[in-house]
Order: sequence, then C-alpha cells, then structure tokens
Amino acid sequence: MSHSWALYNALKSWTLYDLTESEVKLLLLTFSENELKLTKICRKGDSKWDAVLSAANSHFLRIDNRTKYGKSHGYPSTDMKGDTSVDTDILKIQKVQHPRIHSRYESSVPCKIIGSSEKVFDVITLDLSEGGISFTESLPDWVAGYFLVQVNGRFELLCSVVEDQKERTRIQIAAEENDPQYLEYKEWLLSL
Repeated sequence: MSHSWALYNALKSWTLYDLTESEVKLLLLTFSENELKLTKICRKGDSKWDAVLSAANSHFLRIDNRTKYGKSHGYPSTDMKGDTSVDTDILKIQKVQHPRIHSRYESSVPCKIIGSSEKVFDVITLDLSEGGISFTESLPDWVAGYFLVQVNGRFELLCSVVEDQKERTRIQIAAEENDPQYLEYKEWLLSL
C-alpha cells in the first residue's frame, strides 16, 4: 500500500503534502546536506513530524543509481555512452551590478565554517555586513550549500557561498530576520 507523505522544508519555509515515496526520494536528491538536516517528514495520519535524517527514514536516502521514476515505455534509452555531441548554442549572460544594501565593516574577525562530517575551516574576515562576509582566504571545495559560520566565537549564522565568484571568498547570510543569533550579530556589527 502506498502511503501519502508530507515534507516540511524549514530552511525555505515550504510544505508539500500527499507525496508518494518516489516523489519524496526525488525531492531529497536535490537537497544540500544542511537542507536535509533541517527538513521534517511525516506520513498521513502521524501525530508528529520526524527528521528526514532519522534512522526510521533512511530508506528515503538510499538511492540505487539504476532507480527510475515512472515508466520508461515510449522514451529513448538513458544509455549515453559514447555520445560526443556538443550543444554549440552559446548563452550570453550579462552581469548586472546592484547597489549595496548593507554597509560593510572592515574588520579582522576570526570565524569557523562548520561543515558536514565534523569539518571545520578557520578563517579571518576581510569585511562583514548584515548580508554577508568576505574572507582573507578562499573557501575549501567542501564548503557548499548551506552551512553554519561561527563569527568571533559568539554568533552562529546560517550561510551559503556567493555564486559566480572566482576566488570563493564571499558568503551570504541566510539567517531569518527573527533569528536571535542574527539579531545579536547585527547589533554587534554596529560596535565595529
């Protein structure tokens, strides 16, 4: 019997109901590790939400690389071995420079970037603002998706790497406006 499932993504503040197991698996494949940590799941009729990463839900995260969703009848094979065709269309992207929303505070402050699997990267800031932080060193490749940044040993903020940068030295703060850590961080910035 197929059960109806619901997912609550606390990071992006959305909830989806009446999902099949296949739909849940497919959605979870698209989530970053930190997003998975913050997502809750429940079955129709359950009395409470459960963490997606709990042992009871581990079957949703076991994906066989041969898994197919839906029926393949009428579609071409997905075996693309030997396909050397290249799409020659070129998409021209124009970068738009937007004015700064937040004031920057130039200050050397110690930070810890806390990643998955107990990985930690110690780094010093170049400047800080309410919207992001710039560092003196490039971030390691394992820093991706959403992650926690401990600023000055006092504040833990949810952040993500700013896209389209060569050096990977800037992050943006993804914390909610009502997050107590973020509110304290904003007040502390004014003291710099």
